[in-house]
Amino acid sequence: MKSIIKLVVIAAVIILYSNSVKAQDKIITNENKTINCDITKINEEAIFFNVNLKGKISSTFINKSQIKDYFIDEIERIKTELDTSSFFHIKLDDATSLLGKIKSIDKSKINFDDNNLGLITIKGETIKEFEKENKDSHYFVIMNDGNELHGKIVERKKEEIVFETNNLGIVTISLKNIREIKEVNKENFVGNQYWFPNPNNTRYLFSPTAINLKKDEGYYQSAYIIMNSANYGLTDNFSIGGGVFLPVAVVLTPKFGFKIAEKFHLGGGAIMGLFPGPITVGILYGVATLGSDENNITGGIGYGFIDEDFTSTPVITFSAMTRIGKRLALVTENWGISFHEYDYNYETGQETKSLKYHMLFSYGFRIMSKKTTFDIAFINNKDIFNVFPLGIPYIDFVYKF
Repeated sequence: MKSIIKLVVIAAVIILYSNSVKAQDKIITNENKTINCDITKINEEAIFFNVNLKGKISSTFINKSQIKDYFIDEIERIKTELDTSSFFHIKLDDATSLLGKIKSIDKSKINFDDNNLGLITIKGETIKEFEKENKDSHYFVIMNDGNELHGKIVERKKEEIVFETNNLGIVTISLKNIREIKEVNKENFVGNQYWFPNPNNTRYLFSPTAINLKKDEGYYQSAYIIMNSANYGLTDNFSIGGGVFLPVAVVLTPKFGFKIAEKFHLGGGAIMGLFPGPITVGILYGVATLGSDENNITGGIGYGFIDEDFTSTPVITFSAMTRIGKRLALVTENWGISFHEYDYNYETGQETKSLKYHMLFSYGFRIMSKKTTFDIAFINNKDIFNVFPLGIPYIDFVYKF
């Protein structure tokens, strides 16, 4: 058990560290020495920065007279995407969020025309992250009177937006009349109707997809009332969860997830339960998901363990989900669990061992709202079918926060 926890902790620390470290700024000295660092402040005389020295972060500065050149990583990245006709979302170190157009840019600052603040100067070292607005993005607009529009933003102005809709064509909307505007996936529009995103896209009934929670997203899940858990996204690539299986076990569920391509994710993690004894039972798994948040299939493989002893053969899973309505999806989750079976031949006196997979199938539907899902499904195989033809009922509830 200790080695399993150690492995998970090391992987989590690596991902958390890689997400917390700012992209590398560079200072080039007069001696052509390159210092990889995080520039924190620039004034007329010196550049102040943080640098990693033998695993420890040290804060220091260097006089400009000693510098041949310097580069702020976020500034250099913005330059590669610069388009003065496009809008940029810029987030600063103090959590300030800005939206507007870049008027000009140099080595250390940006002259920015913010929609609310007007013309301002942004210091490059204060930029935490940025995103260039995609001109092909789709938006969902809720008006103060409750009317809803969806389409593309043709132009943003100080007090209004020019909006292109499918039915009304191009319209000009005053910002004072807008209650909410948000970017949405084009896949969430079916005909002229907007379907809110699937709030429970990171798992099927019990097994996970490779899609990870976003940073600061989380959910609470209750299955059969006696199984209660919560999961939280520490980064876009790592989430941690825990819960109780009343009255006998405590469960821990760390998970990693990475978006490899537009509709392909890879992930992995562990499901670990601590039972009285104490005995640790669980599974280490890896999964691959093909598709979107609304329609996807996932294949997985895992190795079960009891304390430090792992099974010699893997568990396999195959699951799928498809959205068939604004508030309804179909879900299936299927498991293949291997067992060694022994046959004794009384005529020869020999015993033979064979590996066989026993399958568990499930089928059901998911009722959805913007923040909740309610799953109703049945678990079945040939043995269960002989007793309960429909299968064993499964229910769970998920609330996303």
